[in-house]
Amino acid sequence: MTLRLAFAVFMSVLATVGTATAQGRGRGPGKTAGTPAQSGSASAAPVALQPSSLFPQFGTWLDDATTAAVGAGYISMGASYWRGANADQVDAPILGVTYGITNRAQLSATVPFYRATYEGFSGGGLDTIYISGKIAVVDPDTGNGRFGLAIGAAAEILGARIADVSRAHWVVPVSMELRGAAVRLYGSTGYFSRGAFFATAAIEWTVPTGTSVTASLAHSASVHGVTAATIASVPRSSLRDASVFLSHPVSSTASVFVGGSRTFSGTSIDGASSVSGGFSMRFASPRTRTVAPAVNPVTP
Repeated sequence: MTLRLAFAVFMSVLATVGTATAQGRGRGPGKTAGTPAQSGSASAAPVALQPSSLFPQFGTWLDDATTAAVGAGYISMGASYWRGANADQVDAPILGVTYGITNRAQLSATVPFYRATYEGFSGGGLDTIYISGKIAVVDPDTGNGRFGLAIGAAAEILGARIADVSRAHWVVPVSMELRGAAVRLYGSTGYFSRGAFFATAAIEWTVPTGTSVTASLAHSASVHGVTAATIASVPRSSLRDASVFLSHPVSSTASVFVGGSRTFSGTSIDGASSVSGGFSMRFASPRTRTVAPAVNPVTP
């Protein structure tokens, strides 16, 4: 796939922002789910770990320091089911795309569609969208291939049903990763402009057949106590998520994944759980990566 075609795929996903509409109840921003990072190759779209958009939440981001090779990328399609007290939500399809624009920089987008029910009310449409970029400050594919550090920035566009707060926000994540022979550690920390700090960590184990198992923990908390991401009755509360993903390659260019998570919080979504699944596929052939000299590891 040429650069022009890849760009067309990327823009076609983003075009849904202007054509789709959403309806429903609730104040909290929506959730998206992406594929787990692909060990040893370009990572798929980062994961915005959010509970259901029916309920208040803070905002959590999980990513690694790996970037897609220049001229290559991934597309993904998934679905998730979330269930909490007197409410449930299905996100389907969840569309994702990642494209490497340089040896150390990539662009990603995640566009989910939802259907939710809460105490007899129901609604659906376009959920919260994330458009992000990432630059590998320390590329884990160079040097000894063990440590990586990346900085990112993302735009968060809340669903149209959230009319009482600003819909446009931003996220600034810093991500690190440490690679071993079969095990990889990675995680992110940063800030949501809605007023929340977050920290996440994940451990990934890959067997010789290519199957990967990833377990993650996420913590987020409000800065101001009462924001669009919190509720007044629970000031300065926090939210924690525990997740497990399983990814398995089905061909040289495609893989499938399933996962599950549970939320622990002082808010009304304590004990909520979700399951998800989908597939990702690599497009284009990765071009030769230019290995930067060890004395200049910051140059993209």
